[in-house]
Amino acid sequence: TTIVMQLVDMNSGAVVGMERAVNGQAEFGSDILTRITYALESDSHKDDLQRATADTFSRLLDELTESTGIEAAKCPVMIISGNTTMIHFLLKLDAWPVFSSPYAPVTSDPGFFTGAELGMAFGGMAYIIPAASNYVGGDIVSGLLKLDIHKREETSIFFDIGTNGELVVGNKDWMLAGAGAAGPALEGYISKYGMRAADGAIDTVKIDGEKLTFTTIGGRRPVGICGSGIIDLLAQMRLNGWINIAGELNPQASPSIVWIEDEQQYAAVYASAEQSDTGDMLYFSQSDIAQYLDTKAAAYTMVESLLESAGVGTEDLERFYLSGAFPAHSDLESAITIGIFPDLPREKYSLISNTSLDGARILLLDRSRLSEARDLAENMYCVQFASIPDFLVRMYAAKFIPHTDMRRYPSIQQRLNEKY
Repeated sequence: TTIVMQLVDMNSGAVVGMERAVNGQAEFGSDILTRITYALESDSHKDDLQRATADTFSRLLDELTESTGIEAAKCPVMIISGNTTMIHFLLKLDAWPVFSSPYAPVTSDPGFFTGAELGMAFGGMAYIIPAASNYVGGDIVSGLLKLDIHKREETSIFFDIGTNGELVVGNKDWMLAGAGAAGPALEGYISKYGMRAADGAIDTVKIDGEKLTFTTIGGRRPVGICGSGIIDLLAQMRLNGWINIAGELNPQASPSIVWIEDEQQYAAVYASAEQSDTGDMLYFSQSDIAQYLDTKAAAYTMVESLLESAGVGTEDLERFYLSGAFPAHSDLESAITIGIFPDLPREKYSLISNTSLDGARILLLDRSRLSEARDLAENMYCVQFASIPDFLVRMYAAKFIPHTDMRRYPSIQQRLNEKY
């Protein structure tokens, strides 16, 4: 959903400027499948998506020039890191093979292009980092260049999670990867009052018995709730008995759990009409909870299934790397409490906001690692989660808070025991 661009001093390695923008493709669909469907309708629609992407790049180059006083468009080299579908859109290629059997992208290793060939106002050469598969794109290969999992004796896992989830587990001897849709709910795009992280979004929630308190981005009166706020809300409701293991609201637990007549369901009110900036009562409904549990179950099951495919238990992991805007801005303890991530010792987790960007910068400054990026992409074995026979069964078992099998979450069970 977002494109981030940095201007880097090649002599010192310092980042002298950084700008970000919403991907112009969003005009043609909020999710990848909608955009692919749009592109399939005609060649002119492929042109639209390519132009929207290139125009976003050009706009960011202009913004970097304005903010730094350096003509970014005259730089000699650009490194582009992105998922396989985004790269296909940028190159005006058919992205449908990325999503359809036999899942063979038109290209996995595009290589070098001039700025003009990509339709952007850039005078140098652009290198596109290769992908490992249809779902495991150059952004993940780039992230591995940052983390160096493939150079270590110990086994670690890398999970880049947002609307989609891409994972890699391995060490210096082997690498296994997988990917799937997590859904927009993790980033706040769920519920009548769900929103992205912006001013007025509730970003943290605390519950003490019947009382709920919150903070908002920018400190203004609330207009909705973003992804980090939703995670806190669900975790706090579970720990305080507002919901049970199945996510069912308990109207006896708090006056904040009310019946919404128009929707014929219960909901947890996190901001009254008097508190909100819109004059609306802000709430998270029973159906919102059910939808969110689908999303969090998908995330957990991807981790579980990849580890089992590799013959690795959670106890065997040296590090659990989390990347993406969602984990970077969410409370890890809340995410574990509701069962998005495994109940590991917290010191094993490392949160890194943008490994894709970091890896691209590493490659820009050390082009001797170009062959390393290609080797990573070529030698990574990729699992198709859709081909795992019991994936949906596992996912159903994870549609609880935190899981149907509480033995997987001993620290959360202990906290619940202390409360009740």
